[in-house]
Amino acid sequence: MSDTAILVVAGVIREGKKILITQRFDSEDGAGLWEFPGGKVEAGETEPDALARELHEELGVAVAVNDFQLETLHAYPTKTICLRSYECELVSGELTLHCHQRMAWVEPQELVDYTFSAADEPLVALLQK
Repeated sequence: MSDTAILVVAGVIREGKKILITQRFDSEDGAGLWEFPGGKVEAGETEPDALARELHEELGVAVAVNDFQLETLHAYPTKTICLRSYECELVSGELTLHCHQRMAWVEPQELVDYTFSAADEPLVALLQK
């Protein structure tokens, strides 16, 4: 990971063969883009702890953070993101949108029908294999 990159974690949450994706609000950076839910790792947090916290804050659920999936590094015009993704399992809670305008459960082959942030695109490709 680059020293100047912002460390972000994302969860791949499955229900059967479908994967949960979320859409950013139109008023935010990355307006209307789809992503795998998650967020920034805060100082002193492990990646799994940060991901569990973010998914609770964003979606109101508790998760078990399982296997690491992929790391991508993407330089946007104003920042560089190091995105590390993990398989997650829903443990408890009801999915409720707190930080996104929409969510969808999609088959892996349907991911290409959604416009994702550039940092998420390598994970989209991996999940389609």
